[in-house]
Amino acid sequence: MEPFETNRLLLRPLTITDLDDLHNLYSRLRVMKYITGNARSYQKTGERLRHHISDHQQYGFGLCAAILKETGEMIGRCGMEPVEEDHGMEGDIAWMFLPEYWGQGLATEFGTAQIEYGFKRLGLVRIFATANRDNLASIRVMEKLGMRLAGASDQRVEYEIFPDSAT
Repeated sequence: MEPFETNRLLLRPLTITDLDDLHNLYSRLRVMKYITGNARSYQKTGERLRHHISDHQQYGFGLCAAILKETGEMIGRCGMEPVEEDHGMEGDIAWMFLPEYWGQGLATEFGTAQIEYGFKRLGLVRIFATANRDNLASIRVMEKLGMRLAGASDQRVEYEIFPDSAT
């Protein structure tokens, strides 16, 4: 995936040199509360980073470093994980920012651009997102992005959007 920009963010594929910044994000319990429930170790962060890099190499897209254009600082990790289905390629859209950047509309800004990119440039047949049912902030972002509830369990919800319903 080529790097792309929103008003405030530059999104580029993660590289091995992002390990310390990614660990700064993944090691925070406050950030990981609704994702794994635990902070990630440096070793586990390295394993996840290698997986993210592999997605880009294999599919041409995946999770990215979210760089605040104003400062050049990596403030999060955003993108779409590729999901191969019989009916075509789907994208599992995800965002994660350092807590000091929460509540500023960055996830919605990223998501709007990523959904357009996913359908127009990547030709995805569906984009979906999952969240812990208690993660009301992420659920609100999914709804702002025009995603609709696709399913729910006791712990998680899944929202989705299709090319013909994307704005």
